[in-house]
Amino acid sequence: MKYSYLLIIACLVYLFTACTPDFDLNAPYKDVPVVYGILNYQDPVHYVKIYKGFQTNNNGGVFVDAQNPDSIYYYDNIIVVLQEYENNQRTNRPDIPLTITNELHKEDGIFYHGEKSIWYCTKEILDKNKEYKIYITNKLNGNIVEGITPLVGDFNIYSLSSVYDMINASNIAFTKATNAVDYEIHVNFLYYEVDINTNEVVKEGKIVKNICPHVGGDFKFNKDRDYYYKEYSATFFDDIAFQIEPNPNVVRYIGRPDANGRCIEIEGWAAGTDMIKFILSNQTGSSFVQVNDKYTNICAKDGLAFGFLSSRVKCPNREFTTTPSSEDSVCFGSKTYHLGFRPYIEYKP
Repeated sequence: MKYSYLLIIACLVYLFTACTPDFDLNAPYKDVPVVYGILNYQDPVHYVKIYKGFQTNNNGGVFVDAQNPDSIYYYDNIIVVLQEYENNQRTNRPDIPLTITNELHKEDGIFYHGEKSIWYCTKEILDKNKEYKIYITNKLNGNIVEGITPLVGDFNIYSLSSVYDMINASNIAFTKATNAVDYEIHVNFLYYEVDINTNEVVKEGKIVKNICPHVGGDFKFNKDRDYYYKEYSATFFDDIAFQIEPNPNVVRYIGRPDANGRCIEIEGWAAGTDMIKFILSNQTGSSFVQVNDKYTNICAKDGLAFGFLSSRVKCPNREFTTTPSSEDSVCFGSKTYHLGFRPYIEYKP
């Protein structure tokens, strides 16, 4: 569920720059907040991104002004808190204030991402059995912006069939997470590289295999045993050959140096309703008829607001050793033999 917050602003830019008869570049400025928040009760720090929409007559277009932090940030002109709810009723817990930080940086993009990037955060512990409302007060105009989400609860992954077999197709089974509507499961191949001259480990690598690449995946549910499961095809050797280049200066070993040959890692995430609705509403459709409505669960007391507040969690990772035939295929098979893999038992630190 790794979803870029830049798409939210891109949608907002589209709304402000679309060629419609009602659009007036010289119209009075309107405060249009954009909120992006994904809460995970497991996180030690919770971050929310809050932008303000803007209009421009800059010859370079909106993307020039988007690089100016003053164009998109409220700074301390807003008060941001989380409020705790249970069964749609406010609990006795006081407001949880979110303070400004610029210690969290994202990848480069169209919009400003430098040292002056602003996030609103809290280190308060969130209760996975509660709901949380973000409540934003604009100190300049008194506008109130809010959105609420339940938190996604725990889930666990286990192997239903021979998940450690890299040759044959397999299944992954996992329990249901409370308030989750979709899952993303990775089955990864782990390896490490040792310098041929120093015999030191110089890299620990991972080949990521996303077995549910599309939001709204085709998970199956076992009613009798109360778990979901996902079938996937074993194409590890193609993935390894595509993502790793030959390197004559290293010897590669299967697994991790301290994992005794455990080279198959399973990791997964579960996401809440509003996150999935937002992602699906912004996906490019395959139809000639394109619907431009953008999903949001953020609302403003006076005017417009966009974005979403939702939740996700990560399950505990699991690691497995692979079968002897799979290990043999990695080291000597036609697709990967040229990459210099050796069985983990041959590595002597």
